[in-house]
Amino acid sequence: MAKTRKTLGRRARPAPPPKKAPARVQLLEPERDLLRRLSERTGLEPQVVLERALASYAAAAAPGMPLRPEPPRKKGKPSDQKLFLSVDGKPEIEIDKQEFVLGSGEGADLRLDLPLISPKHARILWKGGRPVFEDLRSAHKSYRLGQPIDVRMIETGDEIDLAGFLPIRFRVAESGV
Repeated sequence: MAKTRKTLGRRARPAPPPKKAPARVQLLEPERDLLRRLSERTGLEPQVVLERALASYAAAAAPGMPLRPEPPRKKGKPSDQKLFLSVDGKPEIEIDKQEFVLGSGEGADLRLDLPLISPKHARILWKGGRPVFEDLRSAHKSYRLGQPIDVRMIETGDEIDLAGFLPIRFRVAESGV
């Protein structure tokens, strides 16, 4: 039977389940032997050998994936970053809203009156303190390097083609830049 906490004036709730320890990986004897031999040959501690092996594998299997989780960031647009975009090589404009819609419709923040651009084609928003591009299920999609994309964290220099032909280039800058 689950333990309950007593409360004044409220119904008792069950106590939360105890937190589980993270699963630990256990190496079998052949892997331990290989790790020991690599450690002896390189002069590195076994932990360092494992970290380097995993980093190499991550670089090959998931390029661009951070090796360690990023520290949590505050929600919303950070005050120390600015986002700029340039449409088809035209002068940059600053995105100064929490959510910014690109499209051909009346309600778009940046109106792109072109036949292949959907009324609400895509949006830019801030998630976890970083700018994110999101295609809004547009009829002609959004592409990066010729591949269709739905959602992508924006980095300086990213170029995303709306409907496969209208290039949008992004620049992330620190405030005052």
